[in-house]
Amino acid sequence: MTHATHTPRPTAETWALIRDDYRSGITAPVLAERYGVPERTLRRRAALEGWRRADAPTPSLATPPAWLRPPVSREEALARDPDLAEVDAAEGGDRIGLLFDPDPRHLRLFAFRQASEAAAMDRPVQAVSWMRLAQIVDRCGDRIEADGRPLREVDHLRAAYLRRLGELLPEDMPADDA
Repeated sequence: MTHATHTPRPTAETWALIRDDYRSGITAPVLAERYGVPERTLRRRAALEGWRRADAPTPSLATPPAWLRPPVSREEALARDPDLAEVDAAEGGDRIGLLFDPDPRHLRLFAFRQASEAAAMDRPVQAVSWMRLAQIVDRCGDRIEADGRPLREVDHLRAAYLRRLGELLPEDMPADDA
């Protein structure tokens, strides 16, 4: 069995040398080998600290990358593109359907669509969460379907009775103060 060799962490002075060499135009793989630092660590530090190589173009600050931009709220998205109202209404219908008549197949498809949307919007944590839900429903779907619906027949009858009772009561009748 081989053991990984432990390399000491670079000091602040070493990082300053790496930064200066990087800015002068030396590539990350060359610097990683020269200073014994993992290339990924070097690239991550360069990105976090905003190092720019001499031969790299200056990034435009007018449009930051998607992962740095704050998320757009539903209201802002609808204000920017009114055509999204139809999509929003359809999504609301999906959610209501899941609330009142949950079905494992529809929940799995809904979770997958949400995961796809989150991935497309550069929200990887949400995408992974939605995909986990889709996988769990996929594994448990048959069992959930076999266990039955959350609303029993008596619940539907009770709701219909209360609806009819509300229609029969006169509107000007005072509420019972019990």
